Amino acid sequence: MVMYVRLTQMREGEKGVVVDIRGGPGIRQRLLGIGITPGTKIWVIKAGRPGPYIIAIGNMRLAIGHGAADKIIIRREA
Repeated sequence: MVMYVRLTQMREGEKGVVVDIRGGPGIRQRLLGIGITPGTKIWVIKAGRPGPYIIAIGNMRLAIGHGAADKIIIRREA
């Protein structure tokens, strides 16, 4: 069963693939500009409670605020 969730619903250590970015053109452009695009594989290093979400995309580490993280739709990987 395929499971789609927001990045804010993922736990530390989980992996997934970005399937969509919901939100206005400003947040979409910002996230696309830092490499968060549909098809991108991510790994949650720190689930931002409290603080930012820390994710890995390849060898790159990114910190994303809760508001932006809530706009990213992920397909969880087993």
